[in-house]
Order: sequence, then C-alpha cells, then structure tokens
Amino acid sequence: MMRSIRQGIPRLIGVSSLVAALAGGVGAVGATSATATPQATPSEIVCTQSQPPTCFDTATGNVLQQGAQTGRGSGNVLQQGAQTGPGSGNVLQQGAQTGRGSGNVLQQGAQTGPGSGNVLQQGAQTGRGSGNVLQQGAQTGRGSGNVLQQGAQTGRGSGNVLQQGAQTGRGSGNVLQQGAQTGRGSGNVLQQGAQTGRGSGNVLQQGAQTGPGNGNVLQQGAQTGPGNGNVLQQGAQTGPGNGNVLQQGAQTGPGNGNVLQQGAQTGGNGNVLQQGAQTGPGNGNVLQQGAQTGPGNGNVLQQGAQTGGNGNVLQQGAQTGPGNGNVLQQGAQTGPGNGNVLQQGAQT
Repeated sequence: MMRSIRQGIPRLIGVSSLVAALAGGVGAVGATSATATPQATPSEIVCTQSQPPTCFDTATGNVLQQGAQTGRGSGNVLQQGAQTGPGSGNVLQQGAQTGRGSGNVLQQGAQTGPGSGNVLQQGAQTGRGSGNVLQQGAQTGRGSGNVLQQGAQTGRGSGNVLQQGAQTGRGSGNVLQQGAQTGRGSGNVLQQGAQTGRGSGNVLQQGAQTGPGNGNVLQQGAQTGPGNGNVLQQGAQTGPGNGNVLQQGAQTGPGNGNVLQQGAQTGGNGNVLQQGAQTGPGNGNVLQQGAQTGPGNGNVLQQGAQTGGNGNVLQQGAQTGPGNGNVLQQGAQTGPGNGNVLQQGAQT
C-alpha cells in the first residue's frame, strides 16, 4: 500500500502506474483519471508505509530514505544523507554533499568541494577533485584520482596513494605508506619515511630526505644535502652529491659516485670506503679499515693511514709525508718520497 503526499498541483496521466512500478506493483492511493491536456509535471513525493518509509520524487526519480535533497539533481539515492549542492546520480549513506558533483558515493563521508565520481568512506573532501577514493582520509587540496586510506592530502596533486600518510606538498603519483611528504615532488614512494625537500622519483624506507634530490633510495638513511640517484642504507649524506651508495656510512662533504660501507667521507669522488675514513679531498681511493686525512687520488689503504699522496698502496702501513706510488706493507713513511716499497720498514 502506498500513500501520496500531494503538493496541491494535479498530476499527469500515468504517474499512478510509475509509482506502482516503484512500489513493486502496488497502486497509489488517490490516482486521477483526468483527460485534460497534460501540464508541466509537478514534484510529488510518494512514500511507502514501511518503517522507515521509502520515498520517491516522481518528477526527478530521486529516492529518499530518511534523507533530504535541497539541491538540484536527478537519480540520487539518499539514505540518511543530505545533498544541498547540485548533482545527479549520487548515493549518500549517512553522508553530506554540499559541493557540486555527480556520481559520488558517500558512506559516512562529507564532500564540500566540487567533484564527481568520488567514493568517500568516513572521509572528507573539501578541495576540488574527481575520481578520488577516501577511506578514513581527508583531502583539502585540489586533486583527482587519489586513494587515501587513513591519510591526509592538503597539497595539490593527483593519482596519489596515501596509506596512513600525509602529503602537504604539491605532487602527483606518490605512494605514502606511514610516510610524510611536505616538499614538492612526484612519483615518490615513502614507507615510514619523510621527504621535506623537493624531489621526484625517490624511494624512502624509514628514511628522511630534507634536501632537494631526485631518484634517491633511502633505507633507514638520511639525506639533507642536495643530490640525485643516491642509495642510502643506514647512511647519512649531508653534503651535496650524486650517485653515491652509503651502507652505514656518512658523507658530509661534496662528492659523486662514492661507495661507503661503514665509512666516513668529507670530500671526494669515486671513492670506495669499507670501514674507512677520508677527511681530505681525493678521488678514486679505496679504503679498507684505513684512514686518509690529506689530499690524494687513486690510493688503496688496507688497515693503513695516509695524510698525503697519490697512487699509494698501504697494507698495515702509515704514510704521513707527501709521496706518490709507494707500497707499504707494515711499514711507515714519514718523509717525502715516491715509488718506495716498504715491508716492515721505516723511511723518514
């Protein structure tokens, strides 16, 4: 059995059959059989006698179940939801839509910004955007095609995936898993990582990047200096540099193409440090449990110390004086000299 709520305007011929079809074949009470020329179709709300009642707007095709629609739109389904903005084809389940948009699905969600095709599950979208999926997430910045799972996006960006992550900087195509991105950048992957500097294509796993840089991979590492293409595994890079690999190593000075394994470097390019320290400028050095404090290039230090020189090989040896092309095996060279070979010997 259906009951009609009249608005004081006669209905068209055929409305009774439409209502009967919506109610599963049960006819409406008070149907007319007027034969006059049809007039403009009025808005009439027809409700069932079920508890709670289901109401139909015969003019717009909207279905209202304990819902209110004050905005213009057709084909909407409101279940304990409110739609004040214009839009069609929306489904509101305990949700509110005040912005303009069509084809949205709101489940305990609120959409105040304009946008279409959004799915909000306990989420809020105040910025402009379409095709977003918000699960317990909030999007205030402008963007489309974002997926927020317990995440917040305040910066402008599209195609981002936030899982318990926050993006306040501008960027698109980012994936944040328990990560935060405040700097501008696109295509970043943050797993429990933070990126405050500007950069794109970075992968942060429990790592922090505060300096600008692109294409970096940080695993429990920190990069504060500018640099691109670096790989940090429990390593720290504070100086500028590109293409470095840091494994439990620290690079504070400028340098490119260095490999640090439990080593520290303040300056230089193309160096390999394995439990070694290089504080002086130098390129192409290999330090294995060795220390180079002076300038030098192309040196190999195995448990050796060198303060100056090029092309030296130190195996458990020490060279404090300037010299090039020396080979020290358990030997010490304190004076200047080139091309020396010391096996358990000393040269001053």
